[in-house]
Amino acid sequence: MSRTDASVLVVGGYGTIGRTVCTELAERSQREVLAAGRSPEKARDFARSVNGVEPRFLDVSDRAGYADALDNVGTVVMCLDQDTPQFAKACLNHGSDYVDISPTDSLLQEIESFDDLARERGATAVLSVGLSPGMTNLFVSEAADELDSVDRVDITLLLGLGEAFGPDTVKWTIEDALGSFSVRNDGESLSVVGLTDPRVVNIPGWGRRRAYRANLADQHVLARATNIPTIESRLCYDSRIVTRYLAVLRRTGVYRPAISVLGVDGIVKLADAVPFGSNESVIKVEVFGRVDGGEKRIERWVRGPDQARATAIVSARVTEALEPSSPAGVHHIQELFSSGSLSDALVESGYTVGRAEQCGDQA
Repeated sequence: MSRTDASVLVVGGYGTIGRTVCTELAERSQREVLAAGRSPEKARDFARSVNGVEPRFLDVSDRAGYADALDNVGTVVMCLDQDTPQFAKACLNHGSDYVDISPTDSLLQEIESFDDLARERGATAVLSVGLSPGMTNLFVSEAADELDSVDRVDITLLLGLGEAFGPDTVKWTIEDALGSFSVRNDGESLSVVGLTDPRVVNIPGWGRRRAYRANLADQHVLARATNIPTIESRLCYDSRIVTRYLAVLRRTGVYRPAISVLGVDGIVKLADAVPFGSNESVIKVEVFGRVDGGEKRIERWVRGPDQARATAIVSARVTEALEPSSPAGVHHIQELFSSGSLSDALVESGYTVGRAEQCGDQA
């Protein structure tokens, strides 16, 4: 049985993103879709609600269960942010294709190290799948191809506080996105801190917003894959008050003590109870460079409700597009895909995908 006939295993299949991935694949593919997770009850309840989806038990922390979980599985879609890359390694060793939405660059780098294993087993891994990372990688890569040279890239993510974030997303934001990290600046490594160094960005639909440094994986992945001298990612929320309040906590040294007092689990519960904010998100990239000696800026963006759903749609389409002829090895999304069909899928699902460019002194 070929990988394209075997089942698709969606890890975290009954979670915030996994549910949409499962539903999209079940509606559009003839392959069996397995909703996997640690709770057999939740997996069964969700599988009963969607034709073409079956439950499967999987605890990614229990290596002894990997063989059973991967039985007759041709493709794995990872919708959880893992602590270790061991399950990804097991998937590739099994010969299963692997799609990962993780926004944690340290994990992505560890999975990159399995490239030789994936090639040996004839498996294809696609990392940086979603909006940011994901569509941002594609937009930057494609804009760079239009320019003779690229001077800098600015990536901005606006998140709506009214969205029902999954616990993994909240934990990642607290523990990883807003910590300390290094970026490429003028070709050199620069240490920065999340929630500092604001930049005013004109965000489609939201106007001018102050966005702050964030440890988003796209800037790191693109720094490794390109020779663009400066790549910076920033984050803000739909609420100016919340964004500035968090920045003040960071500036005054209160941010970490506040996190310690509340605890990550407490903040997850608090985020679920937030009674205000929109459910809209926006990703925007600005690529500054030159064409024929003149300055040019290319802007591209995606705007719409529920960034988790948008990530799921992109993930499902990437999974669908994988074929036996797809190059074996570990790849990031921009190495195998273009934004066209993925943008079309987002537009069909109610998102706005935009582009603008400026030349000369305005760039």
